[in-house]
Amino acid sequence: RVVVRPGDSLWSIAAEHLDPAASAAAVTAAWHAWYTANRAVIGPDPGLIRPGQQLVAPAAGEDRAGRP
Repeated sequence: RVVVRPGDSLWSIAAEHLDPAASAAAVTAAWHAWYTANRAVIGPDPGLIRPGQQLVAPAAGEDRAGRP
């Protein structure tokens, strides 16, 4: 679980869980997977996450639609 802190975004959370040399495309794919895995917590706007929300990491290998 990841607890959202002030200033966090799905981009920053996804980037923290990737290799520091990950490309922008890799981070983009990862934040979409984070959103898919946490849509029920986040709601309809992936740009609006709130401090204190508890997010779960997407399953390894999930694509943006949550499919393996």
